[in-house]
Amino acid sequence: LYMREEFLEIYSPEGKKTGQKESKFNIHLNGFFHATVHVWIFTRNGNILIQKRSKKKELNPGIWDVSVAGHVEFNESIKKAAKREAFEEIGININTKNLLKIGVYKSINIHPKVIDKEFHHTYVLEVDDGLIDINHKNQEVDDLKFISINEMENLIKKRKKKIFIGKNREYYQDVFEKVKSITSDNY
Repeated sequence: LYMREEFLEIYSPEGKKTGQKESKFNIHLNGFFHATVHVWIFTRNGNILIQKRSKKKELNPGIWDVSVAGHVEFNESIKKAAKREAFEEIGININTKNLLKIGVYKSINIHPKVIDKEFHHTYVLEVDDGLIDINHKNQEVDDLKFISINEMENLIKKRKKKIFIGKNREYYQDVFEKVKSITSDNY
């Protein structure tokens, strides 16, 4: 399978675009800041879709993660990246008008071969549960499932085991608060 080279834009440490284009490989090799998009998909009753990253992934293989996440390519809008990634990873076509932005989160993770310095442009998106085929699999995703916010909060608290990807508690709290505020009339 031929993988095309991805080009990303280098961002300043403050999160500003620089206009500099670089390969994803070099960005990760040199630890340049860049943009990613995260979309947390949830249902009216407050269940959140999570994906299990493929065991073939270089970073965090087999770990549960955000519903949809990916790099923003050079000259691509954040919302266009969200739409592309949702289709690539979970096979759905989203309407970007329905994306609700939570914020932008700075993230630095150093791995043996990758220096990952990202700005996560983070959104929530309410969908009808019937829209998601939880049996959808591809090269990036081994499994999909809906879990309650309580289950997710418990997964994140179990930091001793690497079950769930993130470590930024504030980030997750913001996601939970937003989803709870939208679905609160159903509790």
